[in-house]
Amino acid sequence: MLTMEDCLGLANLEQDEVFQIAKHERLAFTAALEKGATLLSEPWGDAAVRQMVWDNLCAANRREPARVPELMTLYHETCTRHPNTFDRRRSPVRNTAPLDRH
Repeated sequence: MLTMEDCLGLANLEQDEVFQIAKHERLAFTAALEKGATLLSEPWGDAAVRQMVWDNLCAANRREPARVPELMTLYHETCTRHPNTFDRRRSPVRNTAPLDRH
């Protein structure tokens, strides 16, 4: 039987990162864990996880200023743990103008 620590290790995520994914995506913890693991299997997944933590940090800055230092620390830790700089917006296979038909 797998423990939660096993699942977090397999997903390459920390518990706080999964909580941030859950909050950002409005998911239950286990669904957020699965989503995070799936994201990290993509070349742009590190950036997506960092962006979710950043989005939550910005929202907290407006609504819960007392949480900002905690989330800033988590954001820096997430950037250290997931440093891949791949930007899916600049991917050569991304359709940048889906309505533009030549």
